[in-house]
Amino acid sequence: LEFQMKLALTTLTLLSILLFPSISFSNQVNLDISDETIHFAFATKPSKKSLNVSASFLHHEDDGEVYSVGAFVQSPINNRQDLHGALGGRFYYLDADGPDGYGVGLGGEVGYKIPTIKGLSIHGEAYYAPKVTMFKDIERFVDVSVRIKYRILEQGSIYLGYRSQKVHIENTSSANIDEGAHVGISLQF
Repeated sequence: LEFQMKLALTTLTLLSILLFPSISFSNQVNLDISDETIHFAFATKPSKKSLNVSASFLHHEDDGEVYSVGAFVQSPINNRQDLHGALGGRFYYLDADGPDGYGVGLGGEVGYKIPTIKGLSIHGEAYYAPKVTMFKDIERFVDVSVRIKYRILEQGSIYLGYRSQKVHIENTSSANIDEGAHVGISLQF
């Protein structure tokens, strides 16, 4: 069953790339690392006129993997060009060290371009999957991250961030899949 879930998630990711033509014209790739994790994320470049898609993979050397595929809409908040927001959902598959599970989380993102320092921005995102949308060993999943990003090239940025991915396991307490700081790059093309 685990192999089938991974195969289904990989297939869903590839299909979403093929079915949404905006991906071929503009997209974003993020890669970040810490001492214990590597995280890769792909998303269509946000467009307020279409549904955007994303996919990500996180590997923690001790605590397992998190796969996700999502869809979201994004636009400026109150027509401000320095402030944007996104709302959407993500399908998660968690292959944690011990508990496994899958489900759907809802959430969003907020980003703010700091006007006094060209190229500097702050981003935060949060997704929550309650018991009713999670299956197998996991009752709840919380995925939260913040980062400060600096655009050093027209198509490239560096960032420093903090991420917390926490699972609430059936009939026990909670555990972190990932919690801590990371550094990364963001490429837009």
